[in-house]
Amino acid sequence: MKFAEITSLSLDGRPVLNFGSCGYLGLEFDPRLQAGVSEAVRRYGTQFASSRIYMQAPPYAELEHRLGEMFGGHVLVAPTTTLGHVAALPVLVGPQDAVIMDQQVHQSVQMAVDHLRCQGTVIKMIRHSDINQLEAALAQLAGHARIWYLADGVYSMYADIAPLGQLAALLQREDRLHLYIDDSHGVGWAGRHGRGPTLDRLGSHERVVVAASLCKSFAAGGAAIVFPDAELKRRVRAVGGPMIFSGPVQPPMLGAALASVRIHLSPELHDLQRALRERIELCTQLLAQHGIALASNDGTPICFVPIGRPELAREVARRLLDEGFFTNAATYPAVPIRQAGVRFMLTLHHRPSDIQHLVAALSRHLPQVLGTG
Repeated sequence: MKFAEITSLSLDGRPVLNFGSCGYLGLEFDPRLQAGVSEAVRRYGTQFASSRIYMQAPPYAELEHRLGEMFGGHVLVAPTTTLGHVAALPVLVGPQDAVIMDQQVHQSVQMAVDHLRCQGTVIKMIRHSDINQLEAALAQLAGHARIWYLADGVYSMYADIAPLGQLAALLQREDRLHLYIDDSHGVGWAGRHGRGPTLDRLGSHERVVVAASLCKSFAAGGAAIVFPDAELKRRVRAVGGPMIFSGPVQPPMLGAALASVRIHLSPELHDLQRALRERIELCTQLLAQHGIALASNDGTPICFVPIGRPELAREVARRLLDEGFFTNAATYPAVPIRQAGVRFMLTLHHRPSDIQHLVAALSRHLPQVLGTG
């Protein structure tokens, strides 16, 4: 299959280039993942209709073992990242603990925090990636023996990376601090074996738990919760609500995940990561040449062009679509109501010429819509 066939969508009968995919490494069309799906279906069927509390499909054990090698921790596979949060957080965080949430932590984490409120856990929210405010909140919560900070590793909208160095230093200074980081958008394209920036920087720390999607860059299904020790994994597996009452990851996606983890553990991943970095660098250079600012310059495959008013962001996205580029108009509630923008993602399916043409279109339409051109 050619790149143009993979990146092209058909909307209302006409082809457009897809810049809305989070499949950063382009593995969703990899023949090895497709073969993994076929083999798993042949052996185990299209579904394995049993809660894991009773029985699990055989690929689960191998997958969690191989993901442990990839992520460098004790891995529990969950049906989705959202259900992983709902399973893990009420087990990890007790009613006498306190929780500090980053203002922009993913909505799926915020949904799980609602379960903590029901058990009486104290919840505070701080400004985005504000370490000074985090330290102040820790001081205000002096009566709590354990305090959990909930954040993203790579933020899905503005594409910035959490201040991992400062968090590492704070973990050293503050024994009460525990981190729960959703690094779903960092998996695959970043870090050794694709473990993402959080585990690359904070992996194996005894007070860090990381959630990672097996969709997006990983190109399969489900999620991995990475624990620093086997006992935490056992407790969440035994009593985490969705681990008991929700369906499992089904055989087709278990087969895809096993094929994907083999690629991540192979030398090939380095070449894939380098090729994506080249596309990110090209896009960054082209945007700078045209005077187009990004919300973050952290070098991720997510690009967010700040615009402001939601109707202006939608107009820019509409004009890009008219020129054959599918992007995301990112507006409230995904972002604050007056901080809308156009968001697009880079993948290995995109050719350099695709990126050049998109940036050229942005450079034409953005000044017109903003009234600066």
